[in-house]
Amino acid sequence: MNKIIVLAGATGNLGQKICYALLKKGATVKALVRPESNTESKKALEMAGAQVHEIDYSDMQTLAGICIDAHCVVSALSGLREVIID
Repeated sequence: MNKIIVLAGATGNLGQKICYALLKKGATVKALVRPESNTESKKALEMAGAQVHEIDYSDMQTLAGICIDAHCVVSALSGLREVIID
């Protein structure tokens, strides 16, 4: 595959499944996680080969920088409007 994929919500149940499937296909995964996300989940993603980025989703400049070379952005964020849109 050799594509760069940005994955938001990578420590959630669905996010982890997506991350591991992408890594298995050979993608480079930039996993976006909240600083308060489960530490063990973050470590497991790193051990599997994901590039874990602790992110404040309201920091548009940092988000844009992480996405600059991405082929695709996938959102596995869980929540309603204030999480997904705002």
